[in-house]
Amino acid sequence: MTPFRPTSHNRPGEQISTTPSGLKVTSAKRLMVDSMVRMIQKAENHSVEDKLDEESNNN
Repeated sequence: MTPFRPTSHNRPGEQISTTPSGLKVTSAKRLMVDSMVRMIQKAENHSVEDKLDEESNNN
């Protein structure tokens, strides 16, 4: 996803983006999804690091 989006004078509920699959979504939904994806990626990164630490401590 592109980090820079064009500015708009429309309210967030009125701003429409088109996804790569052709679906139209409001910018508010897009921001929410971007935020959720970042949280999941952070959680996955932390869990992988924790597992690696556990394995190195067990050896």
